[in-house]
Amino acid sequence: MTSPSVRRPGFRPGEALLVCWVACVCAPGMAAAWERPEPIARARHIMGAPLEIRAFAPPGRSADQVARALDAALDKVERLDGMLSNWKPDSEISRINRTAAAGPVACSEELFELLSESLAAAAVTGRAFDPSIEPWVKALGLREDRPEIEPPPQLEIPPPAGGGALPPRSGEVRLDPASRTVSFTSADVGLDLGGIGKGYALDRAAGVLRQAGVASALLNFGGQVLAVGAPPGEAGWIVEVADPRDRLHPALTLSLRDASASTSANMERGVRRSGRWIGHVLDPATGEPASFPGSATAVAPDATRADAYSTALLVMGPEGGVRWAEGRDDVAAVFLGPSADGALQIWATPSMERYRGAGR
Repeated sequence: MTSPSVRRPGFRPGEALLVCWVACVCAPGMAAAWERPEPIARARHIMGAPLEIRAFAPPGRSADQVARALDAALDKVERLDGMLSNWKPDSEISRINRTAAAGPVACSEELFELLSESLAAAAVTGRAFDPSIEPWVKALGLREDRPEIEPPPQLEIPPPAGGGALPPRSGEVRLDPASRTVSFTSADVGLDLGGIGKGYALDRAAGVLRQAGVASALLNFGGQVLAVGAPPGEAGWIVEVADPRDRLHPALTLSLRDASASTSANMERGVRRSGRWIGHVLDPATGEPASFPGSATAVAPDATRADAYSTALLVMGPEGGVRWAEGRDDVAAVFLGPSADGALQIWATPSMERYRGAGR
C-alpha cells in the first residue's frame, strides 16, 4: 500500500512561496517508509528568498560528501547574487547599468551567457518577458529597502498610471559575442534580471551537484523548483502549486524529473504607492503591473527558461498565455485564478498532463 505523502513546505508563509515540495512517498512494492534513505538538506536565504536543497547520496558517496556538494551549490548561488543583484551597487549588473550607455562594457562569461538567454527569451515571448525594464522598476519604487510583501485582501487591478509617469524606454541592449561586451543604445536603458536570475542560478547550482555525482536532488527557491533526477524508487519529485486564493493550500500536484516549475504572481510582492498596490511583475508594453489576479506556472526542461516563461505567461494572461505555450515544445503552462463566483478556475496546456502527479 502506498504510504501517505507528508507535506513539508520548509518555508515561512510570509516568504511568498507558490511552489513547495512534498516528501517523496514509496511506490507499491518499495521498502517501508522507515527503511528509505533520508535526504541530506541545506538551506540559505539568497537573492531575497529562501533556497533549500535536498538530495540523496548516490552509491559510494557519504552523507558528508553530499553535504559538501550542497554547500558548494549554495556558494555558487551566492556568487551569482553578487554578480546579478541590482540591489548591490558594486555588482557586475549595476556597473553595466551605469556605464553601458557610454560604450561597450566587458562581461564575465556567466553574465554574458545569461544576457544572451534573456534576450532570446524576450524574443520568443514577444517581449512579454523583457530584461530591460530597469528604468520602470526604479521609477515605480519597486526596489525599496523595505518593500511591502503582504498584498491587499483581494488583488486590485490598478488604474493606469497616467501619461508621463514613467521614463521612456526607446533604446536597445546590444551584445557582441566576439568581444563579450554589452552596450546600450541610449541612456534610458537598464537591465533587471529579476525575472530570470533565480532560474539561471538554479541551473548553475544543479551543475555543481551533477559534477559532484549527485543525481537525485530537489532545489526549492521561493516560488521555483528544479528537480534533478528523482528520489530513489520514484518516477519524479512531487511538488505542489498553491491555490492563489489561499497560498497555504495546494491546488495542483506535479511530478517532476529533470525539469523545473516556476510560478509567478502579483499577489505576493510589491509596494503600495498613494493607496495603489503595484505588483512586482510589470507588463513591458505599458509599465503597468500584470493584471491577471492569479498565478501562472511554467514547466520547462531547465530553470532559466521556466523562470522567464512564467513571468511572460503572467503578463500574457490565461488565454494568450495558453495559446502561446501550446505553440512551443519547451514549455507546459497552467494558470490558476478566481472565476466570477470566486471558485478556482484552471487554464492549462495539454502538455501539462505529463507532469500531473498523484492527487491530481
